[in-house]
Amino acid sequence: MAKSVSHERFHERRRIARELHDGAGHHLLAIVIHARRLSSQQPGAGPTAGTIENLAAEAQREIRRAIGRLPDPGSEQAAGPLEPAVEPFQGTGPLSERVAALGANLPVTDLVVHFAAIEEERKLAPGPRHQALRIIQEAVSNAVKHGEGRIDVRIRFGDPLDITVTSRSRPPTGPREDTTGLAGKPGADGGHGLVNMRLRAAELGGALDYRRLPGGVVQVTASLPAGSSTTAPPPMTVA
Repeated sequence: MAKSVSHERFHERRRIARELHDGAGHHLLAIVIHARRLSSQQPGAGPTAGTIENLAAEAQREIRRAIGRLPDPGSEQAAGPLEPAVEPFQGTGPLSERVAALGANLPVTDLVVHFAAIEEERKLAPGPRHQALRIIQEAVSNAVKHGEGRIDVRIRFGDPLDITVTSRSRPPTGPREDTTGLAGKPGADGGHGLVNMRLRAAELGGALDYRRLPGGVVQVTASLPAGSSTTAPPPMTVA
């Protein structure tokens, strides 16, 4: 029994860490970008300041939803089994809307989003929808931090849900990197974004691939079971 409780706590802590890194981390990156813009703008920076405030509030909400109400250390509740994790993406709108909004959250980013078979979005279950958003957020965040130029996001709705995020890395300043291999370990800076993305896909029974291609191209692809949902919001109309 003790081993079972310990196992549950391990996975719950890992879930919390992933949410903080992939969710709040993405919004905090956007806050930094807006703050830099604000410092270089003329006095009429009210809209940008308002955006910063909204993003900060959203980051706080992400943290609260991810952590929930944790028991005090040493309490009887803390010694018992943990309640099942609740994904925080419920009721936050279609995946297409959330992904399309990423460009507004990261205003200096050349982000291009493509949707295919969007009429199938209504069939996307909440769990895959949540994990897909987090994978896309993390892939885009990594492209902003480590790359340059255009970021291309492609989503094909259906079962499976197919995601492709393509960007171009900055020219290396150190030893020449392998541009054809498959990366699978955390970055040298201790980052866990790639590991988290793979875990998210695996939890659904899907797969995620990260490749460095010739010419400095970096590509993240994911294939996720879409599940089924009769309560998912209607798809967003895309021109």
